[in-house]
Parts: sequence; C-alpha cells; structure tokens
Amino acid sequence: MELADHAEALAYDTAFWLLGFEADEGHEVGQQGRASVELCAKLRALAIMALLTTGESDKFLHNLVRSGRVREAYLRRMKQAGRTDDHPLASGRMHGLIDAIASGDHALAHRIAWASPRSFQPRREYEDDFCCAQVLHRLVHGVQAASVYQPFFERYEAALEGQPSARLEVLRALVSREQARFDAAFEALLQERHDSLAADLARCQLETPQVVAERRVYIEGLALLRLAIAQGLKTERDYLYCPAGARLPMRTPVPEGPPAGFDPDADEA
Repeated sequence: MELADHAEALAYDTAFWLLGFEADEGHEVGQQGRASVELCAKLRALAIMALLTTGESDKFLHNLVRSGRVREAYLRRMKQAGRTDDHPLASGRMHGLIDAIASGDHALAHRIAWASPRSFQPRREYEDDFCCAQVLHRLVHGVQAASVYQPFFERYEAALEGQPSARLEVLRALVSREQARFDAAFEALLQERHDSLAADLARCQLETPQVVAERRVYIEGLALLRLAIAQGLKTERDYLYCPAGARLPMRTPVPEGPPAGFDPDADEA
C-alpha cells in the first residue's frame, strides 16, 4: 500500500472529525471518549504519513501535538462534567500521552499526566497498561525517587504472570538511569515490536492506511527515547522503526486550525 495515495483523504477525514470535536458539535459527553480515541489514531497515522511521504518533520510533530491536545481536551471535559465512568478515561489509554511525549511538547505531556486518573479501573484497562501509564506520568513530572516507582513495577510484573516484557525493562532502566540496561532493553523492545508486526502480517491483518502507517514508525519507541534523553541517557541516531527524522526538534509552532492539506472552502470535484 502506498501511503501517499491515502494521505489526502485521511487529512480531510481527520480535519472534519477535529473541527467537530473542537466545536463540541454532535458529541454527547458519553460519545466524546470514542471520538477522542478515533481522532488520536487518525492524527497519529496522519503524522506518520506526513513524515514518510514528505519528509517534513514539523508536520509529523504538529499532528502528534494535535493528538495530545485532543486527549487533554477530553480529560478536561470529563472533569468539568463530573464524569469518572467513561471507558476511554482510564489512564492506560495512553495514545494521546505518548503522542505528546514523542512530539517533544513537554508542557502538553505534563498537563495530560496531571489530568489523568490515578486509580486502576479494571473494567476499562489492563493492569500492566495502568502501571506503565503511572510510571510515564511520574517520569514526565520529573520524579526521580526510585521508591515512588517500585510499587508500580511490582504490580506490572505480577500482572504479567511470569511473561517477559521488554517495555517493563525499558521503564526500569529509565528510572535507574542505567545506560547498558536501557540499551539492551530498548533493543529487546524493538525486537518485540518486529515480531508482533510479523505475526500481524502472518494472520493477514486488515491493511488500512492507519495500520500500515503504524507499522512503519513506532511512536511509543520515539516517546521512550525522548524520556531517555530527559533522564540523561545516550541514544543512537537511528533505530528500527524510530528514524532520526522523527526525533528532530520542532522548528515552527503548531498552526491554528485543522491539519495541512484540508481546505473547507475548496470547491467539490
């Protein structure tokens, strides 16, 4: 599948969703969670498409920031409505947070972490995802005391029921700031990612543009690399699924309005 053939259609689709979400039109409180999840996924895919088809890192970063802003807006609306029972509200729903971290917008990631639930919601998230999110929140906040993280690591490990997890090892290495440990764990994480993608291909996973885009660039990996640098660890220039072009600093601020490529006043063909 050629991503360039689908980028424009996805940009239009995403822009309409984004305009509706920002205007809060047609979304009851109970629908906003589903809309936010869909939007974050679309914006992440659009970010990857922009990077791979144009090589413009700013467009990539801008759409990741937009995804994070959607998550932030959703969390704020739930708080204002006094809602604590919406399924996507769980902190283990990390896409918007991870997109914000990967974009390098630390202030946005900090606000998302601050607004996110702090208690486990067993009917809405897996416990390992909850523990991962709580560790990420504290890393974003700059918490350094290892004792703060240990209860989450213990719960994470228990939830795995003996299964290995490279992601857990990466998180431990970030907290301990051990370079060799991080290097080994991150390479193992990329191998896990590679094996997972190979399994998806083997079972003939439906190849939507969003699925294909996320196979090419690993946003969670990019976020973890940002955190590694913040923790004083060294990283390589390029990694599998984490290209150097995705890790450049943002040069221009995020434009107001919908993603580039969408013109609401354009004549219909």
